[in-house]
Amino acid sequence: MIQIDDMATFVAVVETGSLTAAAVRLDTTKSVVSRRLADLERELGAILLERGARGARPTEVGAVYYAKCLRILESIHAASDFVAGFNEMLSGSLKIVVARSFHETQIAALLNRFAFEHSEIVLQVESSRAGALGEIDYDVALLSGSPDNTDLIARPLFEFANVLCASREYLERHGVPHTAADLAGHDGLFESDGVSGWSHRRGEQLLQLRAKERMVSSDPQQLLSAVRAGLGILQAPEPVIADDLASGRLQRLLPGMEMPRGQFALLYPRSRRASRKVQLLAEFLRGHLDGATTQV
Repeated sequence: MIQIDDMATFVAVVETGSLTAAAVRLDTTKSVVSRRLADLERELGAILLERGARGARPTEVGAVYYAKCLRILESIHAASDFVAGFNEMLSGSLKIVVARSFHETQIAALLNRFAFEHSEIVLQVESSRAGALGEIDYDVALLSGSPDNTDLIARPLFEFANVLCASREYLERHGVPHTAADLAGHDGLFESDGVSGWSHRRGEQLLQLRAKERMVSSDPQQLLSAVRAGLGILQAPEPVIADDLASGRLQRLLPGMEMPRGQFALLYPRSRRASRKVQLLAEFLRGHLDGATTQV
């Protein structure tokens, strides 16, 4: 008979990419992880993982089995949360995914405060992005924007301004753009899931801004590092670069131009809507962030 611990171990290995990292996440030993995987593959009569110098990754059948395991474990979590709510209990773990770019803002401090006020709940916090939500197991996601997923419930926390910025060193070398047209001659730093440009509003119109591609990355922290290093111009959420702007490390560009605003939201799977832990965190964050517009 397949054991739940074996399935959870397999999921942990797929998500972390190695037996050692999975053992750390599960608070056990590598030998236990290896034994559970061996038991699982023997019971199923199939090889689920390919192990190599670069770690472990699922085979074709392993990838399908991983997706099914996630649904099973999610149902188990939902059942456990129902029982905990029925008995008026608030304990156990709460898995939280936070947008990489926002984790170093006040969000991290608020999660620390929540953990301090609710010592019976163990927070498991990981950084991620919206496009990766389908690949991991979580209770709550704190992200900018709302992924196009009808299985998720979104609760907006605050709006924020997006601003164009660059370092003083970059502007000394390339000059300060004064108009939208000036950006065409400048180096741009872009997210890989976007386009080679930005947009701004003029009345009811949404107009495109263009710049030369200097760097493209799916990692917001890489782009923040690049703009601070003077590689080009970046469009970034104002709360994320507030300290850089205040210190003069980065300079806001074209301040009179209206950029599309963003929204930071708390999201959770519909299967978690009965979880008192999820609702407790949601109300806690809304109580501290509701109504915020420019900064968190």
